[in-house]
Amino acid sequence: MESPFANANASIVMYLEPILNNYNKTYLSIVTLSNMPEGPLKEMVCRINPPKLSDFQPASPFSINGSNCMYAVMRYPRPFPVSSTITNSIKIDTYMYSDDIPSIISYLTSNGYKVDTKITNMLQHSNINIGGPATTRMSGNRRMVCMFTYENK
Repeated sequence: MESPFANANASIVMYLEPILNNYNKTYLSIVTLSNMPEGPLKEMVCRINPPKLSDFQPASPFSINGSNCMYAVMRYPRPFPVSSTITNSIKIDTYMYSDDIPSIISYLTSNGYKVDTKITNMLQHSNINIGGPATTRMSGNRRMVCMFTYENK
């Protein structure tokens, strides 16, 4: 039997999430997504496997084969297949950051995506923490930015 929530991937959650960048040994808050989106944004999203934020951080019991994967929004289209995962360091100008969120939202609305302001607002003002430490990977305290869907299917 298939779950009625099996097609729940239609809604994407955008987060601001900390990672450790080994390239210059700093912590960065990058824009990530809950899953790989449909549509043109897919070319701007890369699955990354960043290092642990701290040597003292235990491995998550919920990670899949020790995977720490997340979907990062990139500044430029990805030059490699969707199925690839980046595990080594990337230069700092590759990711999108909090200052880039207005540009990302503008891109979404110009390319067939609908930002769901009502549900985003409801969740951000409720006692439910959408974000926080991830249960399936070793990231820090991620913060929900918004929810969106792809309308031009």
